[in-house]
Amino acid sequence: MHELWSSASYEPHLLSLPFAFAPAAMLIVFAYALVIRGAPVLRRWLLVHFAALLPYATAIMLSPSIRSERAAYAWFRIAGAFIPMAAAAGGAFQLALLGSTSRRGRIFVWSAVVVSAAWIVVGAFSDAVILGVRFLPAGLWFADAGPFVWLALLQTFAVTLPGFIALGRAAVTRPPSHERRQLRLVLAANLITYAGLTDVMLAYGIGVFPLGWLLSGIGSLLVVRALIVEDLLRARAFDTTAPRLILHLAAAILLGWIALDLLGSGLTWWGDALALALCFAGVRVTIATIGLLRRGARGAESTLDRLVGQLVVRARAMRDESEVAQHAIDVIELGVGKRVGVLVAAAEDWGWTTAAGERIADASAPDPLLAQWLAEQGTPRFADDIAGVPDDLRPLLAELLDRHAARAIFPVTNRDELLALVIAPRDAGPLRGRALAFVERAAERLGEALVYVRMAQRAARRAQLAREVELAATVQAQLLPDAAPHACGEITVVGSWLPATRCAGDFWGYYPVGARTLVVIGDVTGHGVASATVTAAAAAACEVVVRRDGAALELASLVTALDAAVRRVGGGQLAMTCFAALLDPEAREIHFVSCGHPAPYLCRIGDQAELELLALVGRGNPLGTGRIPSPRVQHRPLRAGDLVVWYTDGVIDAQDPAGEAFGDRRLQRMLRRLDRAHLSPPGVHAIVHAGVAAHRAGQPRNDDETLVVAQWQPPIAAELHPAREVSA
Repeated sequence: MHELWSSASYEPHLLSLPFAFAPAAMLIVFAYALVIRGAPVLRRWLLVHFAALLPYATAIMLSPSIRSERAAYAWFRIAGAFIPMAAAAGGAFQLALLGSTSRRGRIFVWSAVVVSAAWIVVGAFSDAVILGVRFLPAGLWFADAGPFVWLALLQTFAVTLPGFIALGRAAVTRPPSHERRQLRLVLAANLITYAGLTDVMLAYGIGVFPLGWLLSGIGSLLVVRALIVEDLLRARAFDTTAPRLILHLAAAILLGWIALDLLGSGLTWWGDALALALCFAGVRVTIATIGLLRRGARGAESTLDRLVGQLVVRARAMRDESEVAQHAIDVIELGVGKRVGVLVAAAEDWGWTTAAGERIADASAPDPLLAQWLAEQGTPRFADDIAGVPDDLRPLLAELLDRHAARAIFPVTNRDELLALVIAPRDAGPLRGRALAFVERAAERLGEALVYVRMAQRAARRAQLAREVELAATVQAQLLPDAAPHACGEITVVGSWLPATRCAGDFWGYYPVGARTLVVIGDVTGHGVASATVTAAAAAACEVVVRRDGAALELASLVTALDAAVRRVGGGQLAMTCFAALLDPEAREIHFVSCGHPAPYLCRIGDQAELELLALVGRGNPLGTGRIPSPRVQHRPLRAGDLVVWYTDGVIDAQDPAGEAFGDRRLQRMLRRLDRAHLSPPGVHAIVHAGVAAHRAGQPRNDDETLVVAQWQPPIAAELHPAREVSA
């Protein structure tokens, strides 16, 4: 044993540097698993696994630098003795990672550990595993197999096979998820690490160079990736002690190696140990001094402070309250080592859900009166101390604590609103001191995170609604005619559609049906996507009826089809007023029906060359209400040059800054003052539109404004009275 610790047995060699890759990677895993919080069972087996692998990696690293055969023999005998324990701990880690907690599984794991511990004693103090060492031509020592290596190897395979089978099945059969990616990475790391057992062949004289150190190093790096990148042990909230510890060890080993080389072989083993300790202390003081200089006057931030801070930071990437609650549970477990529960209050009602998003029964939810009191108080409540609770609320609190087997509850509040409850279970043990303060701070940050997520959800809903409105408005605009004059034989039609919001409830259309021209105008109650959907359905129904009936179209069948479309799409919640007219130049008539719509005006030049104004009044129920429309089809004579003005109530209801509506009378006066000799649809449309806009005087529209003007102007009449546009 003296040879093992004597500096005279070693002489630093450059060939040791590449072999240092494996122990360095293992030390990184060991350090992270040692300092991070949470998952105690997984951490325990991971630490034992790499602690048992480290002697072999260290022996290979030192092998080129060892000058004493006895020291090499001692190193390899210790290294070989720990291989079965590394296998047992690795298998236990695999089973624990899969959540295998059955009684049979625990018996198997601990039996393997006991047998492996026996191999440590046998291998370290006898030649059963390592019979001796030899110096390879490659320039390093390696072990010769003992008489019972085959038995140790068989036991290694026996204790690892169940874990590999279970882990492989889970990695292949589980649905795609982050957990499956973690399992696959761990499986690959373990397979590569255990492939290092091929060095057993070198112990039997087969081969010329060991490769186990390289494979175990690569496997260790894959485990590091699983810990940090894939968050295997929820290590993203790790303490920065881990990288500092690795830096300390690396610098201390290098400095110690140099110091031992300078001191030579004259020291005893305890002198060498003292020199190494002083080297580590010097490195520690140097790094700590550098850290203090960099930090300056800033206060030191503890691990718990960083955990609390990360609760909100990581919640910014989450869009679901359940995900935030689960994250808070993980953070609290990392901080205090206790698994708590979280109940989340629904934003839209008095309901409550678990952290998994499952709705809980009303009997298990906090009573509204108790919830309001907890929100006002904002302090934790304990099962063994409810003396300060009002008498009428004390039974409610006691029942809540009992239903959830809670030792304490921590209200999560925002102003006077109770957002959630953090529940500390009875079997988790008491919370005191720093642990209690940490859970309180975590509850406060959980409230901030929930508020942030709810705001993000509302913003996402608004954005989605905006996209839907934009799409509906685009579709609606494509369904309506443009503002240019449209000629249908001897009929000229001009119309405009000005929505009060992005989506409108108005629509209009013109359709040639043989020698006649159909003009339809409608107004759906309300605004927004729902109203726009109904108008789109009404416009589509008009198209279908026109294509189906053609020149034989009847207004009664058109109204029936429109009513069916509005009822089907509006679901009985939305109604539509409508006015449909057929202008028939051959019969010199206008046929029309009105379903609760404002009466349009017919403008014509009378016998005395005076402009006459006639209201086309009809009676009928609005469409889509569930009542049979049954409008009466009426007709009026139509003369050459007659002009018809349709509009929706947004035109006559337009208000000026004082709140006065434009009104029917003002519209009638405007039409009566038209230039009697030069009526044209574009001119009349421009005059009325400009008059309404002037009345509003820049005020926003409070309703959709739709205005349609049509005129029958036969060729002979056009020659006698050529049409000129009237400027507004």
